[in-house]
Amino acid sequence: MSSLWESIEKEVEHRAYGTMIDCLESYQGQVKEAIEEFYQGTRGFYRANEEYVPYWQGESRAAYELIYRDLRQIEAHIDATADELFHEISREIAQIRRKIEEL
Repeated sequence: MSSLWESIEKEVEHRAYGTMIDCLESYQGQVKEAIEEFYQGTRGFYRANEEYVPYWQGESRAAYELIYRDLRQIEAHIDATADELFHEISREIAQIRRKIEEL
């Protein structure tokens, strides 16, 4: 009876770990989609930049340059954060897979 109970417990743990992996992989996909959406927006901004900004002068040009620099910094921060987040999620998934293998 105890071996049956242990077998059931292992199966429950296995399924729980599988669910955790599914959730983490889904989260990773959602993060990727959000980043792609952000970059679609920035590409639109840069297309407009190439088309209109060369003709701007004075205060509007100076204000725009500030926004442009801020956007570049935000992009760099998002890239670094996304890389770190993907790495951590992948690391967590690998740990859970090791736990599954130990069962």
